[in-house]
Amino acid sequence: MQGMRDAWEKVKEMGDREETTNQRADFLEHGFGLAWKEGMHTDIVVKPGIGPPIPAHKAILAARSEIFRHMLSDEEQCIKAPADDAISLPELSHDELFLLLSFLYTGGGLDDEDDVPERHLHALLVAADKYDVPFLRRDCEARLAARVEPRNVLRTLEVADLSSSAVLRERAMDTVLEHAEQVVFSPEYEDFAVRNVGLCVEITRALLAKTNAA
Repeated sequence: MQGMRDAWEKVKEMGDREETTNQRADFLEHGFGLAWKEGMHTDIVVKPGIGPPIPAHKAILAARSEIFRHMLSDEEQCIKAPADDAISLPELSHDELFLLLSFLYTGGGLDDEDDVPERHLHALLVAADKYDVPFLRRDCEARLAARVEPRNVLRTLEVADLSSSAVLRERAMDTVLEHAEQVVFSPEYEDFAVRNVGLCVEITRALLAKTNAA
């Protein structure tokens, strides 16, 4: 009986700990997320390459990204935010910027967006690498890796190379090798080859190695 009682107490303790963690996450998400979505006391606007700018908070951006912290620091005179309190992320569209900021504020945003287009995930992965947001990087890598198939593997491989994502690169290369004939003889491959000579060399070598090993 004592053993069962101890086991029950441990299960209850774990449940209480999980509930507390969930409540803390919910508190933080609704606190920061609500302040951002309602535009409460924002002190900077972030400009995308396409679409209207989005108000934000310098403190949140600086806390979430070392790169943003340097961009917004008065000590970094050469790259600090301009006098109109705005920074530009021209590589992102308005929708992609919204997803990025949502993630920075709440640690989520993508969880509620099961149908996030691949092009947005591609852009977010590159942004996560550029602005040093490891948590977002891992999230994007996992989501994109789960979506890799012959129809999109070449673009995925490009993005993996651009963002230095070893995990996604390996997943994409495995898919290329598994579906080599379908991928290499696809209409997209010729344009891909023109843009990515180095990757094509890697694909050729990998295919030869696979053939020799068979």
